[in-house]
Amino acid sequence: MTTADQYTAAAPEPTGTRAASSATPEKTPPSTRSAKRPYLFQVDLIRATTFALVIFAHTLTQTTDEWNNIGTNATALLFHATRNIFFALTGFVLMYQYQGRDDFRAVSFWRRRMKLVILPYILWSAVYWMVIGMWSVGRGHEIPTSLGEFWTELRWGTAAFHLYFLVVMLQVYLLFPAIRWLVQKTRGHHGALLAVSFALQIAAFAIITYWTPPESWASWWWHHYVTFVPYQFFIIAGAVAAAHREQVDRWITGRGGWLATGLVGTGVFAVGVYLYGAFIGGTVHSFNSAFSLSLLPFLVFAVLSIYSMGRHWSANIRPTSPRFAKVVAYASNRSFPVFLVHVLVLFFLLLPKTDGQPTLVHALGQPWGTLITYLLTIAISLTVVEILRRLPGSSYLTGRPRLPFRWQI
Repeated sequence: MTTADQYTAAAPEPTGTRAASSATPEKTPPSTRSAKRPYLFQVDLIRATTFALVIFAHTLTQTTDEWNNIGTNATALLFHATRNIFFALTGFVLMYQYQGRDDFRAVSFWRRRMKLVILPYILWSAVYWMVIGMWSVGRGHEIPTSLGEFWTELRWGTAAFHLYFLVVMLQVYLLFPAIRWLVQKTRGHHGALLAVSFALQIAAFAIITYWTPPESWASWWWHHYVTFVPYQFFIIAGAVAAAHREQVDRWITGRGGWLATGLVGTGVFAVGVYLYGAFIGGTVHSFNSAFSLSLLPFLVFAVLSIYSMGRHWSANIRPTSPRFAKVVAYASNRSFPVFLVHVLVLFFLLLPKTDGQPTLVHALGQPWGTLITYLLTIAISLTVVEILRRLPGSSYLTGRPRLPFRWQI
């Protein structure tokens, strides 16, 4: 969701030439100090595409009846893959940058990385809590005396429905030195590492789906989504993939048809299981749908497929489409701040109501109400981000450095 996990890389090559990361494989020295790695352009496309899907998923659930609409829930079920893609991408990017570096220090890593997330998280949690949690329900005057409520929202990432992601990201950054150590120490046994991690992933999904905790645990247990545990396999798999990037790239090349078949097949299976539960069991909406065991194979194929897409684009299409490549780079660079602001934009777009329905959706009907709201959310969010990026304190508001007062892609 970038999740502010930009990485240091060599300057992009001149437009129209093939990226070093997309040409012949290069060997990475086992130990190096601050060496810049070739820029992986596929990461930009993966990041931009996944954020676009996240915003669409949020638009869909906010412009339809999320609680009772089977079509909405069946579609949203597959869009849950975006969070796993982001965590796999984060593990991949961090490991790619820091593997084999003898100058790596955990404290320096935390100081550099965590401030890019924690400060925007605190500021935007305050904004969402004051606007959506207090002002919108007529409690704006209670803000100074309700800071205890804000602390609860901040602790669980619930000031807005998307902010939990940043709490998990902070945990990933906190744990990354240990993950890096684990991946490097188990070199030669990464298959076993992935097998153990995947077994734990199955166990986590099974417990979340089928186990009901004692009442004394419930208030804590139902916040499992805001911990790294339900996503640990994807984080570790991303890190292991980075350690074997050349092999992964060779393996994935030419397997687009196989991956597409697996993606569609596992998606149909996950939706079929959901539809059975909806029509036979009467469960239209579930808070734990993102952690269904029947969804897990699709999540794995989604991660593999989007990486394959990004790799193919980087190696074969990007060199011949420089204008689109600039758009992708622009979208990737703005993705994290757009993620921060888009829910607020969506809130105000849908705030006016007609007959209990958002006026915009009521006037346009469906599916145009959802599609136009989606496009407006992206356009307005990008405009807000361009303004914020040019204000003092941009790094606190957007997790990205301040830009000069120029307007260009």
